[in-house]
Amino acid sequence: MTLSTEREAYHILDQLQISFCRIDHKPMPTVKHYDAQLPGPQVKNLLLKDKQKQFYFVIILEDKMLDLKQLSKKLKTSRLSFATSEELNLLLGLQPGTVTPIALHHDYKQKIRVVIDKEIDQDSTIGIHPNVNTTTLIINYQDLERYFVWSFHQPIYLSL
Repeated sequence: MTLSTEREAYHILDQLQISFCRIDHKPMPTVKHYDAQLPGPQVKNLLLKDKQKQFYFVIILEDKMLDLKQLSKKLKTSRLSFATSEELNLLLGLQPGTVTPIALHHDYKQKIRVVIDKEIDQDSTIGIHPNVNTTTLIINYQDLERYFVWSFHQPIYLSL
């Protein structure tokens, strides 16, 4: 698969008429590497897989530690682990450090299930990368939900 690009992300946001506030910054491979305050809840995005190669795109509040064993039980699966950089590239066209939900449309075979932490304030904004980790786009959470519908990914909401 070709890499997901920043230009592609902006094209999709424009196509879906999703407005955003753009914040440029130094490369930020994880949320904990960002030293300024961003509006709204901050999240981390993880691509996980189980033993049967079912993939899960997990969005969790940035200050939470994800218990993979507990999540496995809630998903009724076994042995969750992180997807490899090769799998991340093959499924979403992303490099490690740039994991973002805005690339889920590349999963046209629907191999990825989206799992979202119930504690994320759905009436607020959320920060996403536009396929690069040098920019964060602040969008309304409802707009992210519209993107999920557009990309054919119905999220599962769980207490994580």
